[in-house]
Amino acid sequence: MGAKIRLRLAPADPRQALRQAVEQRGESLAALSRMIDRSPGYLSRFINAGRPAALTERDHDLLGAYFGAGPLDLGIRDLWTRD
Repeated sequence: MGAKIRLRLAPADPRQALRQAVEQRGESLAALSRMIDRSPGYLSRFINAGRPAALTERDHDLLGAYFGAGPLDLGIRDLWTRD
């Protein structure tokens, strides 16, 4: 997968955290959407239009693994974290 990114403090908003990670790496939202087996506009709609309301645990896991980020680094908060 790609090189690791390090976010100092994850933004409280998962949309902002994902946008920041994508911008830092110069990634394409369409390519990342396809990587997680979604339509090319899926992550763009998530970030810009707020739909869906939240990404699935699987989507977060795949994106976190790709970015080398822990669950909290992408703004996931406590929604999907495992104890």
